[in-house]
Amino acid sequence: MPTPEQTLDQMLKDFEAAHKTATDNPGKNFRDLIENTPQLKADVLESIRKGNLDKFEGIAGTQPLGYYRAETDPSGPGKTLAVSLDQLNDSATKTQTANSIRFTLGHEIQHGVNRQDIIDQDKLLRDQAKATAKTPSPHDYTDELKAYNTTSRKVETTAEIAGFNTLASYVKSKNPGATLKDLYDASPDDMKMYIKEDLTKSPPTYAARPGLTIGADLKIASTPANVEAIGKMFYDANGYPRNETNRALGMIREEEVKALLDARKTHPTQAAPEIRVDLKELKLQGMPLPGGFTDSSRPRVQGGPDGAAPANADPRQAGNPDHAYFNALRGKVDASVPDNAVAHAMLLAKKEGLNDLSKVNLDEVGLAHGKIWIGGNTPGFRVGADPAQAPPMEQVSRDLQAQRTPDPAREQARTQSQAQETPQPHAMAR
Repeated sequence: MPTPEQTLDQMLKDFEAAHKTATDNPGKNFRDLIENTPQLKADVLESIRKGNLDKFEGIAGTQPLGYYRAETDPSGPGKTLAVSLDQLNDSATKTQTANSIRFTLGHEIQHGVNRQDIIDQDKLLRDQAKATAKTPSPHDYTDELKAYNTTSRKVETTAEIAGFNTLASYVKSKNPGATLKDLYDASPDDMKMYIKEDLTKSPPTYAARPGLTIGADLKIASTPANVEAIGKMFYDANGYPRNETNRALGMIREEEVKALLDARKTHPTQAAPEIRVDLKELKLQGMPLPGGFTDSSRPRVQGGPDGAAPANADPRQAGNPDHAYFNALRGKVDASVPDNAVAHAMLLAKKEGLNDLSKVNLDEVGLAHGKIWIGGNTPGFRVGADPAQAPPMEQVSRDLQAQRTPDPAREQARTQSQAQETPQPHAMAR
């Protein structure tokens, strides 16, 4: 069995053979870069030793500069470290480009070292989704997404510290007396997030950003304070919470679809469940959600002392005045659309004048281009509703009830207005 060093050598040979041209040899530049960056090489060998790195891959173009793929997916094989071929070509003559590659690959290969953390994180979320998808609707994933984002923040922050330290150790190895200025100058685009350059002073000064401590060895120790500081400066500031939540939502959606298709083997008309996410709780207000997902943090109308809608407010209940209307629409809309989205479409249709089923043309009801469409008996009149914008069923039920229940204040104002407009008899003279 080959040693990690032998495996690395063969991987680099394969990479060079795959990308060498008459004018460029990015594979040679890649080998040189790994060989003269001790920390990067050590982490690459550790990933190989753990069985977490099987291949190097070239990326066309300059962006992204590099990435690590932990799992096999439709976009390519797993256990792969990828790097920009154009940037590798430039690295032979551009020091800052080479240093940026060192930083980036130091970050990405840390994901290779800790690959199992990523696998476990995704497996936990999928297992949770599989279990929840088998329960009665609605399905709320707010807590699971919050936990997923917390884990992702730790994983990415740990990797970013590793990338920083990879470049720091390289700079120190070349110049034992290197300072923060030397580290900043090695790769300004990477370091400006963590080191503040003050050009108003002469000579310019260089200091760690507030909350961050950089040691005399130019490295960042993984103290709680530093981890939190990097979390804010890197993870939070670069949109990772939204990106990681979107990735998690994709996995949840896959498991929900599988569960629904499985349920329909026994019950072919099984409707899709309402899938809830509280974006306010996740601090992601305004983030677009996939179709079928509901933002449960949307403003709510209070339906009683505890804010709950009465049991008979739900249009799915036989005694509800909108029950027949809802059922008629439900039968025309694909079962992949959750009940709350159908009820919300009905609410919008009622607000636009289709206030009872007699005004609806059921031949013009259905799902098209991502929206629920409800056509009226009046030619050309129809209402479209986006399922992703539907509030939870409780909210829709309250809104439907509120539409049917006169508002005392509004009624009083209307009565007063009518009274003012009605001619009054003249007072009789005495």
